[in-house]
Amino acid sequence: MSPDEASRLRAVLAAPDADQPRIAYADRLAQSLRTSDRARAEFIRLQIELAHLPDGDPRWPTLIGRERELLGRYRAGWERPLRDRFKPPLASPGRWLRTQLFGNGGRWGFRRGFVEHILAAAPTFLAEDAAVLGCAPIRRVVLAHASEWIRPLAADRRLDRLASLHLVGDMELDEDLRILTSEARAAGMRVLEFRLPRLWPDVDELFETLRTSSGSDRTPDPEGHTAWSAADERARRRLLELATSARAALLTEDPAHEGELLALNEWVYLGDALTAFEAWAVAKGHQDLEDEDGFCRRLVLLREGRGDALRDSRYCHGEYR
Repeated sequence: MSPDEASRLRAVLAAPDADQPRIAYADRLAQSLRTSDRARAEFIRLQIELAHLPDGDPRWPTLIGRERELLGRYRAGWERPLRDRFKPPLASPGRWLRTQLFGNGGRWGFRRGFVEHILAAAPTFLAEDAAVLGCAPIRRVVLAHASEWIRPLAADRRLDRLASLHLVGDMELDEDLRILTSEARAAGMRVLEFRLPRLWPDVDELFETLRTSSGSDRTPDPEGHTAWSAADERARRRLLELATSARAALLTEDPAHEGELLALNEWVYLGDALTAFEAWAVAKGHQDLEDEDGFCRRLVLLREGRGDALRDSRYCHGEYR
């Protein structure tokens, strides 16, 4: 990487939510003689355009088709420099063989031209994928098998800068949530319990009903859907927005974007409260089971002194003990 390209990448990392540094990075790549670099420049601009494209825009099919074409052809090459940063040495034959067979780290998702999403296992995250935090604008992370790994994760303050961090326990049992809570408290966290309707993966029928009603004089009547009946007026407006969103529909096709889907689920019912009150992470059980009322448990982990106002939410069940 040339000094100029490295400087442009640092600008992207310094302002991960801004478009202009990414466009400047694409401008630099567009001058390269390498086909893959010029393709990456096109890809960055394309994904930025998709991020701002209105849902009803007729260009969606064409742009998405080109996005998939570029990813299918170049994704492995674009990821390789990042994955090589934590390639195990031959002196560790077990890890070396595993990465040769299955690749390094977890699943990664691109957004606005860069790797932004990570889906991985907590036990290996700090040893592997966490290396990417310093060289890609990571915004969302989902970590499985996280129940007993809260303390080492909380010690890595780079995770505080994420847009969302989701931790998935090993089981759905109360005992597993108690282990997770104990680990969080040992790390200096407070834990609030929320119960929310779950949108994914079983939201298709509800969204189809909402799409049918959208733009007509018909009043939505999604009978039997807790996700709708438990929602207040603002949450229902957000559900209607998601139901007609081309972007939300596409997210379900890539497992690496699970963190964005989980964040959207919380956004429907909590708005921007988790961001406003600086929640550190949201945890859930592995199976994400619904109770008899159709609600799923979420544990919101907060650093001390933050998040008292979250108790006012209709979905908050108080501090988890």
